[in-house]
Amino acid sequence: MQKLTSDTAKTARRAASALGFCFLVSSAHAPLDLEGAKVEGLRALPFEKGLFEGAGTLESPALETEPFDELVGSWNAELPKGASIVLSVQVRSRGDWSKWHTLALWDGKGGRSMDEPADESGRVDVDTLELSRPADALRYRVTLAGGRKPPRLRRVAMALSSRDQTPAAQPFAPGPWVRELDVPPRSQGAEDEDIRHDICSPTSLSMLLEFWGKRLATAKVAAAVLDRRDPESARYGNWPLNIAFAATQGLRGQVTRLDGLRGLEEEIAAGRPVVASITFSEGELAGSPMRETKGHLLVVAGFTKDGDVIVRDPAGKTKQKVRRVYKRAEFEKVWAVNKRGVAYVLAPRFPQEFAVGVPTADLRRKPRLPKAPSNNDPELATQLVYGALEQDAWLPIKRWHHYRGWVLARELRSPVFHAEPDAVVRSARADLRPASGVPIPAPLGVRLSVARWEGPSAQVRLLDGRLAAADTEALWRLGSAPDRQRILDIARIFLGDPYVWGGRAPGGVDCSGLSSISYRAEGVDIPRDAHEQFLKAKPVKRAELQPGDLVFLAKSGDPKLINHVMLYSGGDGLLESRQSAGKVIEETLRGRFGQPLAEIESGDTLTDRSGEKPQTRAIYFGSFLTP
Repeated sequence: MQKLTSDTAKTARRAASALGFCFLVSSAHAPLDLEGAKVEGLRALPFEKGLFEGAGTLESPALETEPFDELVGSWNAELPKGASIVLSVQVRSRGDWSKWHTLALWDGKGGRSMDEPADESGRVDVDTLELSRPADALRYRVTLAGGRKPPRLRRVAMALSSRDQTPAAQPFAPGPWVRELDVPPRSQGAEDEDIRHDICSPTSLSMLLEFWGKRLATAKVAAAVLDRRDPESARYGNWPLNIAFAATQGLRGQVTRLDGLRGLEEEIAAGRPVVASITFSEGELAGSPMRETKGHLLVVAGFTKDGDVIVRDPAGKTKQKVRRVYKRAEFEKVWAVNKRGVAYVLAPRFPQEFAVGVPTADLRRKPRLPKAPSNNDPELATQLVYGALEQDAWLPIKRWHHYRGWVLARELRSPVFHAEPDAVVRSARADLRPASGVPIPAPLGVRLSVARWEGPSAQVRLLDGRLAAADTEALWRLGSAPDRQRILDIARIFLGDPYVWGGRAPGGVDCSGLSSISYRAEGVDIPRDAHEQFLKAKPVKRAELQPGDLVFLAKSGDPKLINHVMLYSGGDGLLESRQSAGKVIEETLRGRFGQPLAEIESGDTLTDRSGEKPQTRAIYFGSFLTP
């Protein structure tokens, strides 16, 4: 089982919906990422050790996506002496599949790109497959061979973009990205004359390696990433080869297409500096050590309070002149527009970021499965729906934190598409149907990004970047003010479902699972558990209580012992998942406490008659909604 924390379960980032099509379509490093792949001669590895090892091939299934005309692949692998790796790809355009294009390889002599002649589908230019016409699907193939010990594959990534879509400017908003990471500066000008003009990429890479505790001489890094297809040209900027070398130093990484400056901001907020590729003409980047460049790499280290970009530019003639601050709009043009947001992203191998890739996954308190199914399993902390983990918990150390627990590794997926959701599943389930592969039955509360609405059907984006069809009637557009009656209508979908400790999806919920998922489906995020909901809710008096608000119960009149929550449905009514009833029911305050709402005030002590024996409880009212 895999442990999830707030760091390893970030599944929704701020989006750049106006950026256009420019993102990572596949990043395989979790079991679900390779669902439907063809594997020959390779042995699957335990989750924490990688994907496969041995001599053989891995061929991905067809990955349908929006039209693209550029592709860059990268990998992480361990290659013992004598071993080799080859990364190839084929694309589909107008219904026809191209030949297999070899993107790059690495063997005992080092790494090199391939000098392949162009065909009707396109050509590989150093590290980028440039297509003659847009494609709408791809397959990749990894071939491992030789070695005194079995070679080991840890990750494969494919980054796509389309030149037909122009990114829009992204206005700045303050956030945790207003910081400067302590990236040690290095100048390529400090190196030998015969290489100093060509090594912006390995110099930038060496800065990131040192940031992550891997201090290597810049010249050594440059020698390792030299593209040996044509060593006389001293080509050091092959993106996949730089990533491949970083992986040999114990890091994980990929070439990616970030979603504009917001994507950079998220990386900086997470404490990860980024190597970005830029190109510009004279006058387009004020303060640069160069007047112009057809291609240059630097490290993004942070953002100022005004949103300008703090970098380590290896073109600075001395170490002291490497730190630069570039105007936000100018940097956006030379990177996000001119280079389509291409970047290297590196980090330690753990923690890694995953998303739940199945309809629901159990988050367990300990790394063990129950001996037998049970609706009252105290080790089930909660259930996570497809693509989401946003639940807060109040820790004994008196601070908020995401849930911590364990899920099965086979239920995780590497999220490669991050966008602000604009729709949510409002029925018991919605089948997400990709053009190929198994449909995903997304339960109520799953939030989705919609590429386009098409009458009775919508095209939604899956976590792996593919498009999938979904029935429009099962979805609801987010963005409007939350509606109290709709929250109650959603909760009533669960009526008659069994009470399940930790449950949070149709088929079984506990009390706080019912309230949290009903609010989530209306676009309102509240904490997962009853006690945390009570802590964050606005206290209200009886006269202020409205349908859709929450009613809390505590043991012995102590608000620190909140252990039940119900939805107030108006009049004298309640909606709840009650353990003693074993299911989701509608009830009245009079039926449960022998007193109607008109005789109850928040904070009162009542006699709860719902169980086998009456017990003394305190009642409190709270709200997450405006009047």
